[in-house]
Amino acid sequence: MEKQKEENGVSKTNKITKENDKDGGWGWVIVASAFMAHVLADGMLFTLGILYIEFLDEFKEGKGKTAWITSLIPGTMLTVGPITGALTNRFGCRSVCILGALVATAGFVISYFATSVYFLYCSLGILTGIGFGGIFLSTLVCVGQHFEKRRSFALGISVSGSGVGTFVFAPVVRILIDEYGWRGAILMEAGFVLNIVLCGAFFRPVQNKIDKTNDKAAIRNEGIHLSSLEDNFDIKEKPITNKQIFTIVKNENEGLQALKKESALSSDSTDSTVTSCFSRHFDFGLLTNPIFTIFVVSNYFTALGFNTPYVYLPDRAEEKGMSQFDSAFLLSIIGISNTFGRIIFGWIADQKCVNRLLLYSMSLVICGTANVLNPFNDSKVYLMMYSAVYGMFIGVFVSLNSVILVDLLGSERLDKALGLLMMFQGFGTLLGPPICGWLYDGTGSYSIPFYFVGGLVIFSGVVLCFIPLYRRSKTRNLYGISGE
Repeated sequence: MEKQKEENGVSKTNKITKENDKDGGWGWVIVASAFMAHVLADGMLFTLGILYIEFLDEFKEGKGKTAWITSLIPGTMLTVGPITGALTNRFGCRSVCILGALVATAGFVISYFATSVYFLYCSLGILTGIGFGGIFLSTLVCVGQHFEKRRSFALGISVSGSGVGTFVFAPVVRILIDEYGWRGAILMEAGFVLNIVLCGAFFRPVQNKIDKTNDKAAIRNEGIHLSSLEDNFDIKEKPITNKQIFTIVKNENEGLQALKKESALSSDSTDSTVTSCFSRHFDFGLLTNPIFTIFVVSNYFTALGFNTPYVYLPDRAEEKGMSQFDSAFLLSIIGISNTFGRIIFGWIADQKCVNRLLLYSMSLVICGTANVLNPFNDSKVYLMMYSAVYGMFIGVFVSLNSVILVDLLGSERLDKALGLLMMFQGFGTLLGPPICGWLYDGTGSYSIPFYFVGGLVIFSGVVLCFIPLYRRSKTRNLYGISGE
């Protein structure tokens, strides 16, 4: 530690240094823990379509009414994002992840005693959804905090647990139902989710060691300027190619808050309350930006159709004569192809010659087309091919969403834009499966629901074409004005 004396000899200051354990060491333990958390949580989430069939048999309600159970979990998980973000800022990733796992486990356990679909709305839908929201956000934030140079790679590994979990647990859930019934299977799932507590226990904060001055008066008089900390905190803009860029913003905010607290500069300098989180993440003025509005519309319609195959494909396959195990295996195919899709399209999007918006748009059109073509054939091979195509290309919606948002608006507006975007995604995810269920109840066939969601996803891809058209129009107008 170096000491510096002022010329007048009145005060002494120490050079502030910082060491951390980023990009290696314990960070890889965090990645492994986050990967397992995604395997367990998303494995339960994306196999709800198997339980959905059991709920139909148990409660004898319509498909639309029953589908609310499966849509409330992801819908709640997304819409509580700003709240869980505030809690993560205030209490840390470890506490929020463990609390989320306990809440989600309680939701599964309470669901064992369900007597109606309304009971499951509250227990399995809302309560478990809140818990999953805490798990989802805390895992992403924690990985982002522990990596800088390798952040994209580390996050890619951790979120790939989603597809692996779907692949593994689709047949497992089917076997558990066959052996113990759906109530016993739900208790088993509660045990799986409870293991996320252990994953969260490994989420320790980044170890920052800061040497502070021996002369407190010197700090009070001279202060610490942000410009002197550029080497200690990653506040410079870097190329961003990570689907979870939101975690970078979280990382920087938490790092600066921790520094101010350590240095005792001011107890009022950081406000991490839930109220401030809402004001930071919900800026409805962004909707006056035509480019952002178009992207929100696209995301909303994609979210409406996103979960339909996960919920209804097993039931559709069983209606056409497939065994329960084979119908559940279709979800496994979606899961593993989704994992490959995220990795492949993430790599393609990083290439300089690739137009990411065009890649994103075309992939959504392919997904929608696959849904439209789904009812044209009922064979096992055809449905397996559909599952592979859908899983592969829907991975773009997850892996490139935030990257496209930064390309359109810039990283400085990402925090508020992403919070608002997630809210609309939550609304779409919440409404999509029930609407398709009502369409089935009205027509007695899954053809119309798949045509419907296919059209929505195709529209979500096509509507993005208006973004470059708007930009060209704006450029021509500006050129015309400057030329007058």
